[in-house]
Amino acid sequence: MTTLLVQHQVQNFDDWKSGFENHESNRRQHGSTGHRVLRDGDAVAILIDFPDTTAAQGFATDPALKEAMSNAGVIGAPAISYLDDVESVSY
Repeated sequence: MTTLLVQHQVQNFDDWKSGFENHESNRRQHGSTGHRVLRDGDAVAILIDFPDTTAAQGFATDPALKEAMSNAGVIGAPAISYLDDVESVSY
């Protein structure tokens, strides 16, 4: 599994969240199996799970993502990382 980590600032969290939710079908089309949203004020981090790096890269480079981010009020360029699952432990 590969987790796509996207970090960015947003103009308004509630507006951004609505735009993020509206983009779910695109995430699913690229094979996403789930996500987590983390927030510190208007700083947002999103962890999106994909079956592999190729699927995550396909989503991250889809022009529809850039448009969705712009429409949702993302400020500046996002920081994007591809993280491979090494270990997962729940307590």
